Amino acid sequence: MINASFFGTRRSMARLRPVAILAIAFLTTGCQTLADLEQLIEWLRSGSALPNCVSSDCNCADFASQPDAQRVLDAFDGDPFGLDSDGNGRACESLPKASPQTANAPATGDHLLLGRPSNGPSNSLLLEKPGYVLSYNKARGTANWASWQLSPGWLGNADRQNDFRPDADLPADWNAVRPSDYEGSGYDRGHLVPSGDRTVTEAINSATFVMTNIIPQTAENNREPWRRLEMFSRTLVDQGQDLYIIAGVYGDQGRLADGTVTVPTNVWKVIVVLPAGAGLEAVDIDTPVIAVDIPNGDRLGGWGDYLTTVDVIEGTTGYDLLSNLPKRVQAVVESRLFQGL
Repeated sequence: MINASFFGTRRSMARLRPVAILAIAFLTTGCQTLADLEQLIEWLRSGSALPNCVSSDCNCADFASQPDAQRVLDAFDGDPFGLDSDGNGRACESLPKASPQTANAPATGDHLLLGRPSNGPSNSLLLEKPGYVLSYNKARGTANWASWQLSPGWLGNADRQNDFRPDADLPADWNAVRPSDYEGSGYDRGHLVPSGDRTVTEAINSATFVMTNIIPQTAENNREPWRRLEMFSRTLVDQGQDLYIIAGVYGDQGRLADGTVTVPTNVWKVIVVLPAGAGLEAVDIDTPVIAVDIPNGDRLGGWGDYLTTVDVIEGTTGYDLLSNLPKRVQAVVESRLFQGL
């Protein structure tokens, strides 16, 4: 195997064109046979598949999974990027064991079944994740909204992964919020799509910890009404219901200390409750719809104190929600306050 040391490091060569690298390799290594050349070409190919960070400086936050980081560690002599902190030969062991982008989601689930919220802000990007879809707002540093199905197929025994990390799916020229951006802010790293709604596999659970799914929430909001509504939702699933959920934020009460993340004034959620296995055609004027709009503050009540209607949330946010429903059905369920099941 040709060693990277004949180039100094592969990182220092990453900016050169492959033809230039090949020429330098011939001059510096003296390839004598076709086998030597084939080995060199294979080495170059493996290098070209590495992430862009190898041309400057990689760290664990640049990778979506441990195997992604391991490829870089294995490609270089001497761990030039410091990915193996304990010297055991494994890179970035705190990262998920499988790439969330390639994990197999359950067959159930159409996360935009009831319609993609429209008329949202500009400079937003739709991101499809294993287990949910979200609209990410570049200017806010958080999602505008996230949409997901909650049914028994998404629930299992996987542990909470707790592996908060930047989202590798964002364009290279977009700022990727890091977990450290929340340090010392006084706000929780709150989920839009809850970790507890995605426990079927570790990889699916891990996908909820990318920072695009995280918002700054007060501890009171995140740990009381917001959490209790999440628990109530899972109770409904245990009772034989399928839920279609959209949650989001609005308002601006300043930014976190580094200026990258807007703290919302409110968090909202819309939950459409259907019998297990039912599809879009099952939604009618009697379908229960839970809508809440909760201040992102302190001294809050229970989630039932913040019940509202879909119409009110649409008027506040500018989104058109539940747009796949027939207009007649939409008009009724969006105007009605939830009264219980």
